[in-house]
Amino acid sequence: MTRAIRQRGGWSVGLLLAAGLSTGCAQLSDLDARLQGLTGQQEQAEVETEPLAEQKQSRSLGAILGDLQRGEYERGQRDLERYLEHNPDHMVARAVLRQLEADPEQVLGQESHRYVVRPGDSYSALASRHLGDAGLFLLLARYNQSDNPSDLRVGEVIRLPGSPVDGEEAAASEMGTPGTPVLRSLEPVPRPSPATAAALALPDRPLPAVGAAAASEGPSAEELQRQGMALLGEGKRESALSYLEAALARDAALEPAAERVPRLREELVTGYHQRAILHYRNQRLDEAIALWDRALAIDPTYEPSRSYRARALELQRRLSDL
Repeated sequence: MTRAIRQRGGWSVGLLLAAGLSTGCAQLSDLDARLQGLTGQQEQAEVETEPLAEQKQSRSLGAILGDLQRGEYERGQRDLERYLEHNPDHMVARAVLRQLEADPEQVLGQESHRYVVRPGDSYSALASRHLGDAGLFLLLARYNQSDNPSDLRVGEVIRLPGSPVDGEEAAASEMGTPGTPVLRSLEPVPRPSPATAAALALPDRPLPAVGAAAASEGPSAEELQRQGMALLGEGKRESALSYLEAALARDAALEPAAERVPRLREELVTGYHQRAILHYRNQRLDEAIALWDRALAIDPTYEPSRSYRARALELQRRLSDL
């Protein structure tokens, strides 16, 4: 009896997913109405058919970064390692993992100066100003032995790598009320740029020198391109894209990177989108959403992935409410 209920529940949700695919850009209201027609037993059986292990394996990189921003380092690292088991060539994810595993002083250097936190500061804003990339907020928080990057207070004294920036001392006098949180709500979690991801992938090299003027230091455009082309030859296309994009960030006219990057980006995005559609059709919403996340991390403007991902999230939400 239970098996029959589960089969009927699975067929019902399968019909809804098939309807969503066949109508293309049809409104979710049609899906909603049909979802609401499921019986309570069918609804519960369908929820139970989704393996818990798969749910844990398919958390998006954005959700993992949110945990890390709130100081959930252990859980974030565990989920990040699981994410990389399924996405081994994701250079940005590897860059985040290195921020968790590396010795911050080895990466950023032992030379530092004292800084008094003022309103509007955050580890991501400070990383952007002093390290050249807001996506290094996690490394900067660990540099200060912070167990919660989102908890920074006005008047708190922290360390910043390198020498003081001109005008920093004067700006620090605009204090505000000591002890109050610098932010009223969490900021969107920034990701390391392709150039930073490429630099963090070279454990024998330090990051570019502290500060926004560091663009001329670190791996050269030609070196990044050589590594990207080598990875492309090995079939590691997403890693190759990160290196080639980093090379173009230093030299926009560099060939063959300038010719390869648009084509490679399009191939990756459409490939992830097509795989996501297959998972969506087979009722594997978590895996479909994770693939659309990867596509949109490469090209946030790719409308097919944006619209299908939105529908999958809405359908997933409604299933969880059943």
